[in-house]
Amino acid sequence: MTDMHSKKIKLYVNERLVCSALRYIFLLFPFWGMKSNNDYLYNTKSYKYVYDRDYYELVSQVEYADFILIPHDFWHLKKHYPYVLKEMINEAKSYNKLLLIDASGDISGKINVPGSVVIRINQYRSSLPSNEITVPVPCEDLLETYYADELIIRRKSKKPIIGFVGWASVPSGTQMIRTIMKDLPYRLISILNKKYNAYRKGIFIRKKAVRVFRKSNDVIARFIIRRSYFGCMNSGASDTNENRKEFVNNIINSDYSLIVRGDANASTRLYETLSLGRIPVIIDTECVLPLENLIDYRNFCVFIDHKDMDRAASLLVDFHDSISESRFTDMQREARSAYLQYLRYDAFSKHLAVILRERITINK
Repeated sequence: MTDMHSKKIKLYVNERLVCSALRYIFLLFPFWGMKSNNDYLYNTKSYKYVYDRDYYELVSQVEYADFILIPHDFWHLKKHYPYVLKEMINEAKSYNKLLLIDASGDISGKINVPGSVVIRINQYRSSLPSNEITVPVPCEDLLETYYADELIIRRKSKKPIIGFVGWASVPSGTQMIRTIMKDLPYRLISILNKKYNAYRKGIFIRKKAVRVFRKSNDVIARFIIRRSYFGCMNSGASDTNENRKEFVNNIINSDYSLIVRGDANASTRLYETLSLGRIPVIIDTECVLPLENLIDYRNFCVFIDHKDMDRAASLLVDFHDSISESRFTDMQREARSAYLQYLRYDAFSKHLAVILRERITINK
């Protein structure tokens, strides 16, 4: 990095406004320690790699800060402590400081806060605000955990083998009714314009993708469909360790891994797949990926537009047939390399710091 970009990003948090009932954000883990969400499994391993303190520091005086940092998830703060959020926004305005907002969860919606920079994962290309920065979803480095950091290269098979383990069935009872009602507006408008299929509930997109690949005779679909998201403590999973191994084995023993959005227009599975050096097949629902100006994702990912879902299997076959054995091998290496150099949070730290430094310069 240049001298300008090598300076630490100075963050200020008004500790008087910290809400003890809310978890603080990922960016504060290096300073305040990891605060896990006990509702979700695998968090400790997912949070092994956090933001690097070489690129950030907390300052005790607001005058020296580059950003006033909101210490909690924006949406949770807005819902439970709106008066605190308002005070934080006013503080940034009064000191003429940029406000750094973390809204990197599944919740969607526009954030209209003047003078803010927003960290997010839930975005769409056609409506991407200029003040938003896309970050990776934190995930466990599965190659490190399960394979001693040794990349296992697959040989190119005659037929493409695509794997998926996860939730891809519509829930029953009252949960099904709620899910259908939330999906209904986009289902109706997508009849007139297929573009809006990108905004539908992820479970319906997943269900269709699974059906398309399963019915093809030219693709080997190794799919294990679960009745719910098994990352939750209350998922009903009987053996979480075995379920996790089943998930990892499915990815490592497949040529490709099916990536479809969840509730947010993002996927933890994408980063888990890259960590294992496998090739994601991304059903592209106008996804915005981190560092797209630096990373050519097409070097190690297959993208299938959501509007072409009915042809997804044949498009994968065409791609698989078009690449050589050596290119197939290179894509696996490049997938792992991109994860290590850019998308694991210890590596991503410096790239986010550069972006934030550029926002500071623009704001002057």
